[in-house]
Amino acid sequence: MKNLCLAIVWSACFLGMSDDDTIDPDSAVKALEDMAATLKEATDDEKRAFVITCAEEADRLQRESPGYAKTGELIRGLPAAIGLYDVA
Repeated sequence: MKNLCLAIVWSACFLGMSDDDTIDPDSAVKALEDMAATLKEATDDEKRAFVITCAEEADRLQRESPGYAKTGELIRGLPAAIGLYDVA
């Protein structure tokens, strides 16, 4: 489950942090909205795994790659940004 969650996390980072020359901003927003809608339909266990994975990956980046603080904060805030509250 963790690897699937990480694939979603890093896909969201790519969509959210790419510049306009890399990906059309409207397309990125649409893809992120679609991801959020799909995640909201996940089971409680799946949501919990996603929230935990986000926290662990943000902690890992902070510990191992301090230069990626902005990315770590984006990952840490991802569950709340897509509306997954109080599931961990």
